[in-house]
Amino acid sequence: MSRKNIILTLIVAVVVIGVFLLLNYEKIPSGSETVPNTSIEGQGQIPVSGEGEEEVTPSIPEWQNPEKPSQSAPMSTDGDVPSGTVKMTVTASGFDPSSFEVKAGKEVSLSITSGDQWTHIFKFKDGSLSDIAVGIGPGITRVITFYAPEQKGSYEYYCDVPGHEARGEKGEMIVK
Repeated sequence: MSRKNIILTLIVAVVVIGVFLLLNYEKIPSGSETVPNTSIEGQGQIPVSGEGEEEVTPSIPEWQNPEKPSQSAPMSTDGDVPSGTVKMTVTASGFDPSSFEVKAGKEVSLSITSGDQWTHIFKFKDGSLSDIAVGIGPGITRVITFYAPEQKGSYEYYCDVPGHEARGEKGEMIVK
């Protein structure tokens, strides 16, 4: 490749990077700064207050929004999991605990940890809870927040990885 082609390639690369940066640094009216949109899909820009302006509180993370259930990024079970969360561990032996109780129509936060070397996928069998799914790799913990069904009763959950439910990776959420 000639020197001229190398220089031309570098110029094109700089222009492409520049356009990318411009598209990800929009200004918010009122003179506030903007944090670049490098977050999980759906979280968008977070306003940051400037000097002399009122502090703007960022919105809650997607995984804490019960209106749109979404699993969290991997987190530490020591301090990252919010208090009041139902904590579960899944291994080849099953879920621990294998059942838990919640109140009808109330917000529920579940923390699910893979306690072995396997990947697991937490899901409910009931179609009304089809938006709730958590995929976890070995040793990983994730949290999801959602509203319990209004209908009281038992809702089965299981590991959706082929063969895992058959070996005992299942349980029930009891709505009272």
